[in-house]
Amino acid sequence: MQEWTDTLRSMYDESDTTEEPVEFADFNAKLLVLDVLCYDLAVLEPYDGEDDDESDEDLDAEGQDDRAREYYDDLDLLPSHLALVTELTVDSDLEVLQDVHPGWDGSDDRYDPQNWDDLLDLPALTTVYAAVPLPSHVLERLTAKGVEVQSA
Repeated sequence: MQEWTDTLRSMYDESDTTEEPVEFADFNAKLLVLDVLCYDLAVLEPYDGEDDDESDEDLDAEGQDDRAREYYDDLDLLPSHLALVTELTVDSDLEVLQDVHPGWDGSDDRYDPQNWDDLLDLPALTTVYAAVPLPSHVLERLTAKGVEVQSA
């Protein structure tokens, strides 16, 4: 896996990219993609709150880490990044969600995507792992695109 990651980074670093960042319509959908790119493929650097002088003031009333949210919101995703995403996990236990909301137990739907279009448009997506059933219209569109969906 490390060799694959090094190859991807090397390809990206050597490219003379003129790509424009992709704007996601739904921040929660972007987080799902960021989990793959930051933690599964290690193509992008995940948020590292240990470098910051983080205080309780950085957590909002709901416990969300505003610095982590801002970091991920500002992180540019290029079409070449999105082309690397072949598998996507829809689960409340993702590392990127713990970055944004430390200690969140996943007991509500606050990080469920409301707009799935950007995820449905991922060019290389082949498999979606879902901890809970996906909305029927999303499942239909993924299936029509030939994406395998594995639900709990």
